[in-house]
Amino acid sequence: MSNYWELTKTLPIKVNQEIVGEFLMSLKILNRSKNTIKVYRFFLERFFGEMKEPYTLLSSHTILEWFQHNEAHQSQATLRLRLSILSSFYNFCVAEELVEVSPVKSRWFPRLPQSIPKYLEKGEIAKMRSQSELMSLRNQVLVEFMLTTGCRVSEVSELNKEDVDLENRTARVVGKGKKIRYVHFTEKCAYLLERYFSVRPTFPNSLFISWKGKRLSVRTIQDIIRKIGEDAGLSSSLNPHRLRHTFATELLAKGAELSFIGDELGHRDIRTTQIYARLPKREIMVLYRKYMG
Repeated sequence: MSNYWELTKTLPIKVNQEIVGEFLMSLKILNRSKNTIKVYRFFLERFFGEMKEPYTLLSSHTILEWFQHNEAHQSQATLRLRLSILSSFYNFCVAEELVEVSPVKSRWFPRLPQSIPKYLEKGEIAKMRSQSELMSLRNQVLVEFMLTTGCRVSEVSELNKEDVDLENRTARVVGKGKKIRYVHFTEKCAYLLERYFSVRPTFPNSLFISWKGKRLSVRTIQDIIRKIGEDAGLSSSLNPHRLRHTFATELLAKGAELSFIGDELGHRDIRTTQIYARLPKREIMVLYRKYMG
């Protein structure tokens, strides 16, 4: 489906159909990511698909009852996400003066434990790199690039060859909200990229491509990274976001300021970066000795 922000189902109440459609369009205009909009669309189609009243008449009691009946089995993180989606919808309605107040109550949101980022230790990084060297040059470059730039998997998937500046060891990436930033990579990564450019086809322009010449999708990159982790014998599943956490944790261990780490990761709010400040001070010292000696 090309217009991913448009509803795929007809809702029972016409006015709900119209306003949910307007809300999803507003997310598209605000440059929310395609995946985010699809998640919002899927849940709102499900929720309002079961509602027999207009959104303006739904009471807090009705909404809470629906969540208790339909979402009680979900994890706290999933429940919080779905409440956030409905809350965002009603906040949009309040802003548009379609309703006076949101019927979604803040006290319904479960409090999630503050988790510590899951990163790779020095020995695990070595195993992963060694395993990638047994595979294709493309996979070796992919691992090194993600590990030394901290890019999101979606950013890596969308990279083009012309975005890479080998001389200055930088890459132009398009992050969340279509925000452009320049990330840095190591001398080793630059060397591997240069080798990769010498053997990959001139076209297409996509940086990381399949053997058929097509751009690697987010799902394919996730599968490649997971397979590398399995073949390397890592104790837990490996995913691209763990490489991102590892990049940030290494910078922190080497004494980088949170503001610098946030800039490299493309965080719009320093509060997002503060997740790394949750690492206990003793653990940071251990990390520093691991990475710096």
